[in-house]
Parts: sequence; C-alpha cells; structure tokens
Amino acid sequence: MSAPAGPAPCSGRTATWGTCWLRPRTWTILITLNWQVDVEAVDVRNCGGSGIVDTNTAANGRAINNTSVNSRFENNFISDSGRYGFEVHDSDNSVTDGYLVNNQIASSGADAIHLDNAAGWNISGNHLYSDGGDAIYASRLYGTTIYGNHIEDFGLRQASGTWYGIVGTAQGGMGSTIFNNTISNNKGESAGARYIYIGVTRTNYGTGYLSVTGNIVLGVRAGDVGLSFDGGANKLSVASSGNKVARAGTASRHDRNTTLTSGT
Repeated sequence: MSAPAGPAPCSGRTATWGTCWLRPRTWTILITLNWQVDVEAVDVRNCGGSGIVDTNTAANGRAINNTSVNSRFENNFISDSGRYGFEVHDSDNSVTDGYLVNNQIASSGADAIHLDNAAGWNISGNHLYSDGGDAIYASRLYGTTIYGNHIEDFGLRQASGTWYGIVGTAQGGMGSTIFNNTISNNKGESAGARYIYIGVTRTNYGTGYLSVTGNIVLGVRAGDVGLSFDGGANKLSVASSGNKVARAGTASRHDRNTTLTSGT
C-alpha cells in the first residue's frame, strides 16, 4: 500500500496492517481481519473518526469471510479522536479473543473503548479519561474479562442522555468478569445527564452469567447509580461482592429478569 501525499507513517515497536497514518482529523489505524496482529507503542492523535479500529469489514463495505483472533493492542496512547478511541467493528462474529491492555485513551469525542463484539476480549490495565461518551462499551459479553482499568471523567460535558463507566450486554452461556476497576468523575457531571458507573443493560439470549467484584466507584451526586443490572427479556445471573461504592445515590440495583447474589 502506498501512502497518500502528506501523512507521516506511524511508528512503533511492531508492524501493523491496514492504514496507519497520522495526518490530523483524516486517517486512522485500520486493522482488517489479520491473525495475531500486534500494535504496540504507537501514538495516535487527532483522528477525525476512531483512533484504532479492528474490523471484519473491508474498504468496499463487505464483510470478510475469515476471522481475526488473538490480536494484541498494548501500550498505545490514543488521544483526541473524533469518535471512539479504540473500536471493534464486527458485523458477524469474527473479531474476538483480543487483548487491549495497558493503553492510555483520552479525550475521545464518543466512547474511549467501543466493542461491537466483546467475546473473549481481555480489556485490562487501561487508563481512560476525559472521554465524551462511555468509557468502556462492550456488547456481546462472552468469556470477556474487564479488569484493572482506571477510568476518569466519562460522559464529559454531556447535557443529556445516560452515560456509563463500564457498560455491556451479555450473551447466554459463557460468563464474564468485571473486577478491580476504579471509576470516578472528578471533573463533575452535567445536571441534565444521567451517570451509571457499571451496568449491564440486557441479556441477548438464554441466560447471561456475570461476576462483578472488587470495583471502586466514586460518584458525584445523588442521581448517580453505582451498579446496575438488567436482563431485559432474558435472564441475567450476577454474583456481586466486595465492591466499594461511595457518593452515589444508588449503590446497586437490579431490574428485569435479574438474579443478584454475593456468590459462593
């Protein structure tokens, strides 16, 4: 692939595939279905769309009929993206079992981390701050691990809507874990918006299983919700224990078709 005129190629310790240019507000790092991609020590700034995208969709808009698993994104600094900082765009079930570890993602226009398909992903050790949307959005939780992330200032400057520190939907069958994360909103919250620090909004089919332990949530105001679980039309079984929620009006709640216990 030849470079368009103007941008400088990204630099890092490892090679990348796809498009990797740093011209402000134009290009992104695009990974299209490669096995065991390794993207490390790259500084991605001022992308007009998402900073790094791992996707099953080719440039012509068609899904590719193979899989992308065991990819690793580590020690990157992604800042000032117009949309998401890191994105998994997966219209099928192709981009799974990846590692997003020890990255810094700041000042995204929307979510810091947005996964259309979170199945098998390990999302850990990331520092996420000053992002305009959710800090971590993880759809289709299935054998997913979300732990040890430090989250500050999600839903920043939003005048309305509901914003999450960590939010996901669960698949039936294989369970997932959310543990040892720290979540706060130090820069404050807008009066017209709603903030939920950890939430699962539905189970997509069957019965979803989830363990939520050892998280620290520091809310800002009485309307904040620390932990929120909702199975929707399907069942959700949650073991929740050892979490510390402070300064939130509602520490924990569970709604439709949800069984909440402290585990065994």
